[in-house]
Amino acid sequence: MTEHANGRPQPGPDSGPDHAPGLVPDRAVAIVGLACRLPGARSLTEYRELLLRDAGAVRRFTGETEQARQDADPRYVPVGGELADVDLFDAEYFGIAPAEAAALDPQQRLLLQESVHALEHAGYGGGTGLGRVGVFAGSGDNRYGTLLDAAGVEPTPGSTAAALPLRVSYHLGLTGPSVFVASLCSTALTALHLARRSLLAGDCEAALVGAVSVALPHERGYLAVDGGVLSPSGACRPFDRRADGTVPGSGVGVVVLKRLADALRDGDTVHAVLRGSALNNDGAARLSFAAPSVDGQRDVLLAAWAESGVDPATIGYLEAHGTGTPLGDPVELAALLAARRRLGVSAPCMVGSAKAALGHLDAAAGMAGLIRAVLAVRDAVVPGTAGHGETTTAVDLTGSGLHVPSGAAPWPATTGPRRAAVTALGVGGTNAHVVLEQPPAAPAAPAGDGPQILPLSARSAWSFEQSYADLRALLAQDGADPAALARALQAGRAPGPLRRAWTAAGPTGLLAALADGPATPVDGPLVLGLTGDAPSGDAPHDDAPTGDAPSGDAPHDDAPTADGFAWRLAALRALAALGVEPAALAASGVGEFAALAFGGALDPDVARRCAGHHTAAVAAARRGGDLSACERAMAALESELSDVEPGLLQVEVRSVLGTVLPAGAAPSLTHLLEVTASAVLGEEPPALPPEARVVVPADGGGEPWLRLVADCWERGAELRWELLRGAGGGRTAAPPYPFQPVRHWHPAVPDGRVERLPVPEAGAAAPQPGVSTLEAVRAIWCEVLGLPEVAPEDDFFVLGGHSILAAQVLARIRQSYGVRIPLGDLLDAETAVGTAELIDAELASARLYRTLVGAGQDDGPGGHAPEDGFTDEWEEVEL
Repeated sequence: MTEHANGRPQPGPDSGPDHAPGLVPDRAVAIVGLACRLPGARSLTEYRELLLRDAGAVRRFTGETEQARQDADPRYVPVGGELADVDLFDAEYFGIAPAEAAALDPQQRLLLQESVHALEHAGYGGGTGLGRVGVFAGSGDNRYGTLLDAAGVEPTPGSTAAALPLRVSYHLGLTGPSVFVASLCSTALTALHLARRSLLAGDCEAALVGAVSVALPHERGYLAVDGGVLSPSGACRPFDRRADGTVPGSGVGVVVLKRLADALRDGDTVHAVLRGSALNNDGAARLSFAAPSVDGQRDVLLAAWAESGVDPATIGYLEAHGTGTPLGDPVELAALLAARRRLGVSAPCMVGSAKAALGHLDAAAGMAGLIRAVLAVRDAVVPGTAGHGETTTAVDLTGSGLHVPSGAAPWPATTGPRRAAVTALGVGGTNAHVVLEQPPAAPAAPAGDGPQILPLSARSAWSFEQSYADLRALLAQDGADPAALARALQAGRAPGPLRRAWTAAGPTGLLAALADGPATPVDGPLVLGLTGDAPSGDAPHDDAPTGDAPSGDAPHDDAPTADGFAWRLAALRALAALGVEPAALAASGVGEFAALAFGGALDPDVARRCAGHHTAAVAAARRGGDLSACERAMAALESELSDVEPGLLQVEVRSVLGTVLPAGAAPSLTHLLEVTASAVLGEEPPALPPEARVVVPADGGGEPWLRLVADCWERGAELRWELLRGAGGGRTAAPPYPFQPVRHWHPAVPDGRVERLPVPEAGAAAPQPGVSTLEAVRAIWCEVLGLPEVAPEDDFFVLGGHSILAAQVLARIRQSYGVRIPLGDLLDAETAVGTAELIDAELASARLYRTLVGAGQDDGPGGHAPEDGFTDEWEEVEL
């Protein structure tokens, strides 16, 4: 199950037909993106490697604390499927204030980050290009919030479990249905079923389906009580004779769904096809609320197989729920046998469970199993069940065709497409079952031997440096495909404020371009430069003609500079079509005419004729011959401009002569006469400003043009990369964004890691004697936002603030200064300086009011003014 650098899987021994027999594209759903963080696997790549090794990731905790607990209670088992670093989160990436992040359920944080990775894996970084994206997600209980509540900590906005998908929709800008799903252990597949139905109903064009569960306190074992479901031996052994219970674990997984027809149309990488799904509940046909039912499980299998339209005999692998409990596993096998026997199926079918390697991930269990099955049908490898020995004899499997493999093996040769099924069973009886199929054969990607743009961006310096290292490693791999990697980075990553792009051809050329290191990403406004009248030929397409200047009133007809005007204007229009919106144009000579035409101040035909007259005049003067031709060209230019009513510029134009023509104003046409007169007199025009990116011809899409486009992107342009790439190539997986690992963990919640990266101590809200209003406001902001420092001009919203946190700021201002500031005014102020000015203004008004109405009167009860200068009457006074 290896992958090329571009994210496409290598074909298995039987890649199957181009399209599965009987496949109805308008009912089939494609899985186009995958992401996960699981015990022993921080990424999809590591999970695949874990499966190939048949390795277990359930960890036995050691140490004095664990030994003491065992000594105190022999039932204590120091084992669990640990999810590493649940306390780390990149709050800056999502614009969440540190204080809010520290109070946010880690399940929400994990799902946020893996949702980004899933979209990147699908080639749709940031969700752009997907239309309406639905979010269907579930989680375990918010144990973090329970611990905070017990400690008396005020809950953060959106801390309830139901806010889980809503937070993903908000932070990623997704506008489809956003639904919280909860059916206990079958939550993940229930969400998948609902998302599939939503896609087929047209409620959304794509869907994120995710599930997450984090057991807290983390890195702790459990008590194995008699008659319970937890394993006294500390090992989960699904369908094994030694099975004695399950082991708890934590994890998160997310997949991206699209209708198959849409995915094929859009050139998406399809990892598996979701052929059908079904959902039911056992109802009352159980011995108890928590006991499973053979009938209910059998029926959900039959319903999903029927709905998928596939022959159940062609399902070669079943990813079972497989908890490793002496009661649950036999019931699940009995239901599978009953369903197959009802349809007369005895074909070979492998059965396994991810829980043997990971533990039971509660609400996220079905997601771990689903991704495992997707990898199986995609890569033609049947996963093994880690540590499996002898299959249970509680159910007689003789002649059934069912077998539990202990190790990964190639998928047996088949005449049709590889198919797998996945089951998830919830305590309380909600059963889910889905049918998967290998993806259709993908068309070969076009050769990419020409120059490529590799754009790299991040929202923090740490993430940028890590992304740079990852990019170099990918290019250094054998068989690296720069064209596929360029497509992945261009469309598969949401662009951040820190940017750098490299342009070259081939892996060697690109590695050489990257050799000097990432440097400091370029910042500042985008200024495009348009040169002209370069006597030494150092500008692209030198405008100075080499032969005699044409005569007459229209010297532009045959002048090379008329063509120079044309390519400059065409290049500006091509950049605009790609999404480039410059802050200004810096221009000289003929470039000024092109700038005014592009900016809307001059009709393009008029500007072209003027450029021709300008060129003829400059060329005649430079030859040093008869100046009559120069005079005629100057007169023609003046005549042309005399009949022109200039329009309003849509973009600022900066002349190298020192004149700035602002956007929104009509330029003075005498300026253009001055431009030509200066050039005729032989004055050397000043160089373009160093920040200007000189425009080059767009013809052929060569490396100079790509470098210009890359420069524009570095300076903030949001490019329509698909127009630059042209047709073909499809979408490929982008390297996952390396989130900056910053600790966000409230001190009231134990996690066994309190020694690392402590949360900054909150600043004092009450102003101290001699402390300015500004300093007090900065301290309040530090407290509310959880930041160690705030600059006077920092923007409240950029720091992660929002209206609810602003209300907390207002409460602290009221407590400290006794003044009320309207929420709208505070939001408009934005900066700490602006907020301090509001407070000072309110305090000055209060002093004035007391002076006007309190002279000669008692200042308050007992003849004393209120200490904070605030009275109930003052609350109702409007100045």
